[in-house]
Amino acid sequence: MDGTLLDGNGQIDRARFSAILDQLDAHDIPFVIASGNGMDRLLKLCQGFEDRLIFVSDNGARVVEKGETRVRHMLDRDLVAAILDYFRGSWGEVCLMLANDQTIFMQEGANQPFAGSDLPIAPEQMQAFLDKVTFLVDLSQLPAEQPIYKAGIWVEEGKVEVLTSAFNRAFEGRLTAVTSGYGSIDILPVGIHKAWGIEQVIQPLGITMAQVMAFGDSDNDLEMLAQAGYSYAMENATDRVKAVAKYRAPSHLDSGVLQVIEEFLQTH
Repeated sequence: MDGTLLDGNGQIDRARFSAILDQLDAHDIPFVIASGNGMDRLLKLCQGFEDRLIFVSDNGARVVEKGETRVRHMLDRDLVAAILDYFRGSWGEVCLMLANDQTIFMQEGANQPFAGSDLPIAPEQMQAFLDKVTFLVDLSQLPAEQPIYKAGIWVEEGKVEVLTSAFNRAFEGRLTAVTSGYGSIDILPVGIHKAWGIEQVIQPLGITMAQVMAFGDSDNDLEMLAQAGYSYAMENATDRVKAVAKYRAPSHLDSGVLQVIEEFLQTH
């Protein structure tokens, strides 16, 4: 969403987007929002379009259509424990976040995620995020009855590359850390990513990944772009994303996603 469909103010051009959805609906082409964000933020961003979209949230771990969760992947407790052990002593420094639908658990005294970054998020959306945070004196004392669907950290952007590389060496074959931009790093079980979530959507519809048009700007888009038949890297994308995608789209600041889809619909 940030850096792709959303503009520089963190908003969707609602009139253009609605017109595109009208045309896609006429051709029975589903529009899937695949994001590292949780459903709360996605529903706020897409308010008014909820029933016209399919959501793949939490980097593929959850699929929601018309308000119904169709797929949900939970982090195993042994993996949660391994993440806690790896970052022990720096839970607050790296803003380690362990989340489910209701709560984001963080270490007491942790830095505020995205503080000082240029993430284009509305104040009310940031407040909604902060309202979900529960600080624990000891993050390892996470309530046993609480499922964890998502793990992530936030650091200064200059530290992202070193931190993700070290983490991925330590957890090869079990977990993968990928950057989703603005210093945010998502921690995913191996095999769970946006492409996996999209597969859960399209298989029942008889659609293949070769027929999918996908857009991305961050490294949590790599699997999706590698598998999509029509893959676009945003002009503002990372170098890894540009190396994987087949095509280039204008920057999100120029509504690149909408431009490409409009041009496609005009010629097909």
